[in-house]
Amino acid sequence: MAKKLKTSSTAYRVLLLLYKLNEKPRTVNELNDIFFCDPEVGRYFSNDVILKYINTLKEAGYEIIKQAVGDKSQFVLKKAPVQMHLEQEDINTLALLMCYSKTFCQDRFTINNSTFIDKICRYLSQEQINTLKKTYEVQKEKHKELINKYEKYSELIKKVEQCIVEKQRVEIRYKLPEDEQEKLCVTRFHKLKYEGMEVKLLYCDLISGQMNSVKLDYITNIKPLPTIPGERQVACPVVFKVKGRLAKTYRPYEGEVVGEYDKITGETTVTAYADDVDSLLMRLLKYGENCEVTYPNMMRESAANLIRLTLNNYKSMPS
Repeated sequence: MAKKLKTSSTAYRVLLLLYKLNEKPRTVNELNDIFFCDPEVGRYFSNDVILKYINTLKEAGYEIIKQAVGDKSQFVLKKAPVQMHLEQEDINTLALLMCYSKTFCQDRFTINNSTFIDKICRYLSQEQINTLKKTYEVQKEKHKELINKYEKYSELIKKVEQCIVEKQRVEIRYKLPEDEQEKLCVTRFHKLKYEGMEVKLLYCDLISGQMNSVKLDYITNIKPLPTIPGERQVACPVVFKVKGRLAKTYRPYEGEVVGEYDKITGETTVTAYADDVDSLLMRLLKYGENCEVTYPNMMRESAANLIRLTLNNYKSMPS
């Protein structure tokens, strides 16, 4: 039977603390939670004990600083006494990676790559860090076209990225080259797809349930949807047009957004965010020929079906 190696419990805790600080900055409470959840430790320690472990690492040559973040303080591992040596080919690859991460105009890529490079630099000599910086400047100039490839989409990409991270449901408007009118869709973004010089947005239409894609060039507006009070649900937008005298005098109900009056067509477009679409539909039908539901198709078909059912009541004379 193999003899079990005896490990110093204190040494284990110090090395565990180093391992976790190498991942990311930590507060004393976070480090204590890590100790409590670790099967080899399984307990909390006083703040003084945690600070003693950090000082042990400092005495061993690790540069650990205390950094204020809001009303909390966290410990950051800046430099390690153990160094590694990279070949020039490896440095070229890292510099190219730094350039490539900026191409997509997504903060997540840039931040994750920056964190990765910072971790590597902890274990490099100052001479190699300087070499990496110089190599990056050379690569940045050499690959300027690559870095700026999607720059024209920068603001829109960041807006889409935020919606994806927050799992936000949104209303997007877009206009395809072959269409005369702008289209509207209620969606939750899935991901961005980079193809050549173009960027496509993959999204799920929450009305039809279909997965679609649209080029960023065709998107005219992105708007987060309001939520229904008391529910973790998003109100469904219903778009309708009012015509004739009603178009000039229409007063919006709560949750409705009225567009500008079109003098040429004599119409006004209204977007209603309704949690009770049945009540909304019955109200719109009261406007008769002066109102037309344009979106979503499901709502438009419901209106047409109600009108057909009403007409059926007048096909024959009453007995």
